[in-house]
Amino acid sequence: GDGHGTHVAGTMVAIGNNGIGVVGVTSNASMPLHIGKGLGDDGFGSNSGVLAAMESCVQSGAKVINMSLGGPDASGAVEEFLTKLENDGTDVLIVAAAGNNGDSSFSFPASYNSPLVMSVAAVESNGDRAGFSQYNNQVDIAAPGVDIKSTVTMNAGRDFGYTSWDGTSMASPHVAGVAALIWSHYPSKSVADVRTALECSAVMPEQYGDDVKNNEVGYGVVNAKNALALLEWGDFSGCPSSAPTMAPSPFDCSEDVIEIRITTDLYPTETAWFLTDICSNTEVAKELLGDYTLSNYEYITLICVPPGREYSFKITDEFGDGICCNFGDGSYDILYNGEPVASGSGTFAAEEIKTFGQCGTSPPSPAPSLAPQSSIGPTSSHSPTYSPAPTLTSSPSSTSSCSSGQVEFIFTLTTDNYPEETKWILKEAFKWQTGTKIAGESFGTYNSSQTTYIETICIKKNKSHIFRINDKANDGLCCDHGNGEYSIALNGQEPFHSGGNFGKKEQVKFMAFPDYSDMQAFTIEIEREPKGVYLDWTSKDEEENS
Repeated sequence: GDGHGTHVAGTMVAIGNNGIGVVGVTSNASMPLHIGKGLGDDGFGSNSGVLAAMESCVQSGAKVINMSLGGPDASGAVEEFLTKLENDGTDVLIVAAAGNNGDSSFSFPASYNSPLVMSVAAVESNGDRAGFSQYNNQVDIAAPGVDIKSTVTMNAGRDFGYTSWDGTSMASPHVAGVAALIWSHYPSKSVADVRTALECSAVMPEQYGDDVKNNEVGYGVVNAKNALALLEWGDFSGCPSSAPTMAPSPFDCSEDVIEIRITTDLYPTETAWFLTDICSNTEVAKELLGDYTLSNYEYITLICVPPGREYSFKITDEFGDGICCNFGDGSYDILYNGEPVASGSGTFAAEEIKTFGQCGTSPPSPAPSLAPQSSIGPTSSHSPTYSPAPTLTSSPSSTSSCSSGQVEFIFTLTTDNYPEETKWILKEAFKWQTGTKIAGESFGTYNSSQTTYIETICIKKNKSHIFRINDKANDGLCCDHGNGEYSIALNGQEPFHSGGNFGKKEQVKFMAFPDYSDMQAFTIEIEREPKGVYLDWTSKDEEENS
């Protein structure tokens, strides 16, 4: 061939840490590839050839298919194939190049209107859409596509080397590689979860202001770190509602349902459990060491079982100290058709066994109608309401009045010489543009210089939040006109972030974990506009200009 496929493959999987050439997105040499040749050696082909390559990949069990190719004409046969995959519930994500014509025309397969297909635009190193990259309402996400160095074949495959090319063909494998990478960490997640994680965690280049999605770069530039954190977290409530995702498959069970709820302690990877059918001496379900990764969370597993059986549930702790109460307050509950049949406070040592049911007897109650099953992950049984922001005070609150399922957010502000120029906003959000405002104060609220204000707000525990502080004069709180500063903390602990020496604004994204060690595991993201740097922030976010 002409080296195009080799270049694309190198971007995805070139082996790293060997001092040779380039490093792929998935660079540890453990990601299997299935090569489907849809075009001829001259780089041209037909829709039928492309379809055959897609079918070959699916039949081989591919979860992510990269398609660094495209043409102006849609194919009815390809559309039917995509519809069948969707209807069959096939977990496969097709990542395709948006096209290189530099106009708003559609290119296929990228522009098929399917929840299984993502269209990838190319951006330059500064985040601008590359001039050649096609732009339209089917563009979902963007990735680097200019001057991309990767592997190539030369002399009809007899020689190998490296070269730098431009194109949406170069952008697409970046997204496909990230998709494969994060999916490999959580293989039980659905294609809808993976796609939503990619789109919701993408970073919108600052030159596009507060766009949630646009025709230039979709939801923004792919970000592997953010996507992995969001996929692990599994809470997409703050994600764009316009992101096309597949409806979750319902938990279809015509027999009995066992529901296992595990609340982890501070060391979730040490916990495992096994459910065994005593009547047949067969293992029904299990979670192994390392399957649980989030501390102080409730994991829920639904299991469809035949009626009239007796079961043994064994929970183990690798360290031998149970899941309560030396290192957190873990516990577990087991429900059979919605009725509690076993539970534990978590105060066992290495293991604990509970039995329930009886061979040949009826279940506790008729199997209830169940809501669609989510992927195994943290859930919350609380629906707290937010307390309103209190009246400004100069003395801190000594106790927390927040309810169960909430944590106390403490914002401490010491104003500079121009207090009326300061404002702040707190949102429950994974992405600023789509978040829900919880609290804030507008320009002009603060009127005393060199004064400390403390505000406390009850916020949802274990949710992603973004705090943003603005200065109207673009010189922050310190140190040109007074020594202002601010800090934010949770539940009366020491501040997890403080600042003041910024320009127009500073933004802090954090997970509202009661324990700071958990927060650090997800990282705290800081975005700051330095003094003297005036970016082209648009007026689309009305809160910025109030």
